[in-house]
Order: sequence, then structure tokens, then C-alpha cells
Amino acid sequence: MKKIKLPLRRSRKPTRKEIIKKEIHGESFVWWNDLSKNETAKLKKALRYANGENDMQKFLEKHPRYLVVKLGGGHGRWVIPKKRLGSEHVTDFIIGEKHSYGYDWMAVELEPLNVKMFTRKGDPSQRLIHAIRQIQDWRAWLTKNQNYASRPSKEKGLELIDIDQNIHGLILIGRRSDIDPKTNALRKQMIKDLKIEIHSYDYLLDSGHFGTIKDKKLHLTQLDF
Repeated sequence: MKKIKLPLRRSRKPTRKEIIKKEIHGESFVWWNDLSKNETAKLKKALRYANGENDMQKFLEKHPRYLVVKLGGGHGRWVIPKKRLGSEHVTDFIIGEKHSYGYDWMAVELEPLNVKMFTRKGDPSQRLIHAIRQIQDWRAWLTKNQNYASRPSKEKGLELIDIDQNIHGLILIGRRSDIDPKTNALRKQMIKDLKIEIHSYDYLLDSGHFGTIKDKKLHLTQLDF
């Protein structure tokens, strides 16, 4: 008896809504490859007319892809605005990425566009020192509350899976035109020592040109020259 070959049934790819429904923090899941020239134009306008970090906070909440396009997680990326850490702290953003080995998270602190990273003498400015302190405070909180922060929401946790007290940081402050190239060596060393990336807001404009960063070590060399 001759065997009849049945046509292979191709499995249907899940829709975006179906993917989001299955993910943690589904409302904050970001489709990172959707950046358009129109969005880049909006960012340039925002950087020109924003009055402070609150304006940029609102813009990035509306256009979150700028914060994650340089991450490397191919299994998912998230932008969570105003994430509360207990009753003590509220982050500007927590951004995350998912790899085959699990999740990585980064805390984002926004500072004004019209302030400088360093003083004329080359010392970190008060606003930069303040931003670094903010991230260090969040790390101190995570040291005491890591279990609560990483637990799933169904177990009354914050569902920041795999987060720990050594969370990386990202500070956005000032504009590239105000950076003295003489401070780049110090800034590079600070990024390495503190595990906190320190960039001007123009760093976001580069997001539409660089594509993804697969090796996190590249962050140390991609400064705002």
C-alpha cells in the first residue's frame, strides 16, 4: 500500500499581542526595531525645545525605543517608567533585556539638558554627582530587598527577574556641544569603575544609526566624542 505524504503544517507565528501577553511587564515591552526617521526628527525637536528632564521623561515614555535600541537582548526588551522601589525610591526608568540565559536590567537617571557633566576645572559637576548618588541609593536598596524585587508579581514581588544589587546604570545629562574632550578619559574611567554609563542626550540620536550592541564592553568606548 502506497503511503500518502501529508503536507507539512507550518506553525503560526504568534502576534505581537500574544507575545506581550505572555511576557512579564507586558505593558512595558518594547519593539526595539521600529525606530523611524519620523521619530528621529521628533527627538531632535524635543532636544531643542525641552525645558528640563521632566519634558524628556515624558518624551521617552512616549518613544521608549531610544532607551533600548542599543541593548543586545534578542528575546525581549522593556522600558519601565517611574518604577517604584519600595516607599523610598522612584527611578526615572528601569530598562531591561532578555537573553537565552536570563534577564539584565539597567537603572536610568535623567538630568537637565542645560547642565554640564564636568566643571571648568574638569571635576564632576554637582548634577552628575547627584545622579551617581541616585543610582548608588537604588543599589543600596536592592542589596536589602533583592528577593522582593526579583520575585514574580503573583508572589507579591516587583517581577524584575534576575535583578541584583549590582544593577548597571545610565545617566543622561547635558548636550554633546558642552563636553570638553579633555574630560573624556576621566569619564571613561568613571564608567568602568562605577558601572554607570554617562552620556549626553545626543547619545540617543545615535540610536538610529548604530544598531544593536552585542558586546557590553563596547559601551566603554562609545562616548560622546
